[in-house]
Amino acid sequence: MGHAFTIWIAFKHVFSRKRKAGLSFMTYASIFGVTLGVAALVITLSVMGGFEADLKGRMFKGLPHMEVYHQNQFVGFSLDEHPVEEFQKAFPSAKFIEPFVKADIVLKNRKYLSSVVVWGVNKGSEGALWGFGDGMKLGDLSTLHSDRRLPGVVLGEDLAFELRVEVGDEVVGLSPGASISDALGGMELSKKFEVVGIFRTGLTKYDAKFAVVSLDQARFFMADYDESLRDENYVTGMAINFDNPESVATFVDKVNQFPDLEAQTWKEVNKSLLFALLLEKIAMSAVLFLIVLVAACSIAATVMMTVYYKRHQISLFRALGMKVGDILKIFLSHGAVIGGAGVILGLSIGIAGCVLIERVGSIPLPEGVYMLQSLPVKYLYTEYAVIGLSAFFVTLLASIYPAYIASIREPAEGLRY
Repeated sequence: MGHAFTIWIAFKHVFSRKRKAGLSFMTYASIFGVTLGVAALVITLSVMGGFEADLKGRMFKGLPHMEVYHQNQFVGFSLDEHPVEEFQKAFPSAKFIEPFVKADIVLKNRKYLSSVVVWGVNKGSEGALWGFGDGMKLGDLSTLHSDRRLPGVVLGEDLAFELRVEVGDEVVGLSPGASISDALGGMELSKKFEVVGIFRTGLTKYDAKFAVVSLDQARFFMADYDESLRDENYVTGMAINFDNPESVATFVDKVNQFPDLEAQTWKEVNKSLLFALLLEKIAMSAVLFLIVLVAACSIAATVMMTVYYKRHQISLFRALGMKVGDILKIFLSHGAVIGGAGVILGLSIGIAGCVLIERVGSIPLPEGVYMLQSLPVKYLYTEYAVIGLSAFFVTLLASIYPAYIASIREPAEGLRY
């Protein structure tokens, strides 16, 4: 028997006007259950994908895709030994390559103190890889390298508020690693800076803990500082950005050609955060997919009731020469029609809901809790396809047992009376 005829009978079973009221209600309830589960999954995963994309975008404002350090990070390495050109040759596809100095210090303004991470950035690039320049609220990073009475420093907005300073004020940088012997040896333990700018990246970790100075001034806070570090152009590491940050792991092996250096990617730095996002995504998907499973049970009950009410028709079909496989196809198609209708409606409503959230933006988020003012949305078409196929497959599985019961029914049982 042709597939078209089988599907036509299945459609007549599902949408016939002469269906019994209870059976019709269960059919539409099953379709609604699948629709609700699929739509909820689509909207939830799209919003979570939007949060993740926004978080990564903000993350890359304060974090390069890959950082190359000496195996002993406290030592650093010399640009005379490993010049920037050497890294450009090793990573020809790199978008940006920039040396930097990084150190933990204490900034002081009168009675206000704060432990911060000071970043020394190169002249000309001014920390482009960290996005400091894109987030400048006051001042300009290029003034860090200009001649002035005091060396300049650019602070994060929250850090400036904590220290109660504005552009033009003075702050003192203290090296917590300095010892008594350093002081007795005549080494300076502190250095004065003038605040020449304030930036905001939108990430509290960076805005409250980052201070930016010139590369040369940051060397003062390196471990075991002496004039040789400045003469030999010592840096803490080399920051590298690529066109696609997700593929950064493929470039790690190239660092092995530098025997005394090692790489650290943004994925390694944020391993716990990325794992938490993945775990949350899996947990939410599993919980919401339970709605589809409940709807699948409803579909199984609906098909089973249809088999009971259509037992005379099934016997008639068998008496007219239909094979067991044909009956099986009819009731599998019955379940597939219900599941397919629910999946199509669910995907349509889910995507429409995402478009509404994105364009209207009418769901505000509480201030001070989230970094965003409204729900973000990212369209994940691959995930939508997986959701639709999974939901359809589950509903099809739910129809197997009722369809099997219908196919093994003997013709005489339904025709006897």
